[in-house]
Amino acid sequence: MTTSVGSEKHPSGLGRGQRSPIGRSRPCKGGLSRKEVIMARTTWAEAPHTLRRAVEDLLGSVVTEAVSQSGGFSSGSADRLVLADGRHVFAKSADRARNVGTYELHRQEAAIVRDLPTSVSAPRLVGTIEQDDWIVVAFEDIDGRQPGVADTTLVLDALGTLPRIDTPSQLPRLSDELTPDAASWNRLTASGAVNELDPWVGAHLGRLRHVAAQLPRAAEGDHLVHLDCRTDNLLIDEKSRVWLVDWPWASVGASWFDSVTYLLDVLVNHGDVDVAKHLDHTSLRDVPAQAVDAVLAGLAGSWVEQLQVPAPEDMPNLRDFQRQEADAALLWLRRRWA
Repeated sequence: MTTSVGSEKHPSGLGRGQRSPIGRSRPCKGGLSRKEVIMARTTWAEAPHTLRRAVEDLLGSVVTEAVSQSGGFSSGSADRLVLADGRHVFAKSADRARNVGTYELHRQEAAIVRDLPTSVSAPRLVGTIEQDDWIVVAFEDIDGRQPGVADTTLVLDALGTLPRIDTPSQLPRLSDELTPDAASWNRLTASGAVNELDPWVGAHLGRLRHVAAQLPRAAEGDHLVHLDCRTDNLLIDEKSRVWLVDWPWASVGASWFDSVTYLLDVLVNHGDVDVAKHLDHTSLRDVPAQAVDAVLAGLAGSWVEQLQVPAPEDMPNLRDFQRQEADAALLWLRRRWA
């Protein structure tokens, strides 16, 4: 059994065993419709008794209540736990035999959150435990709500505060993470998959390929990047503080990248919203139009490419999400290139 608390260093570093959902999904020909992506999650009560007791020993208090949280792509557990001493923690668990990808993501996230700068508005790691091929990671529990359209400027303000990374970091470079995505349209062309897509894609294929190829250079930078900045990975508390959760994909790159991908997610949820007006936000107004296009074209190609293969067994609903994101990215490009 391996246990650790937030103040300790993870011995194994930051292995990048999986691709982020933000990178890698045939777009639908109809309008946008965000379907709730819900997995039948494991509950806290379904975790092995010995594991739950070990977690209570690690936390120093007995769990008196566990409320399972729905949503997400994985069947691993996500529970808000109330402890006998009055504390609240948010715990995620995964069984390696059933969720090997999720298991490694939890390890990765724990290592990243341990080393986040204190200025970052992220729930702190409370502790981790690995036992009998199970892993549990526990964080501060944030009592908040997910942002709506009216909160877009508030979220962009918060994303604009993510710090510069001045010291050597174990985090990967965003430009390296996105390099495979820059060639997705080339591979889709070579395979003939583009012939099955919306005619607009075929009519603009040359431009999509050229613009997407600029993605790695556009993403270069020296700021902390969350890399999975969606509505369901953000919480706003009663004091209007914006919290970023779920950090396994963090990297170092362009300071504005998260803001553009957040606006893309707003478009997924609200297809009739004019997200382009937010490009005048202080964190975005100096970003070249070609860089925004590179992000949209590169990610759209990546998601479309992923849709050509089955979803991971432990994340069966992932392709639905990627289809919606691809639709939104291409819709935004249609508007920009009209």
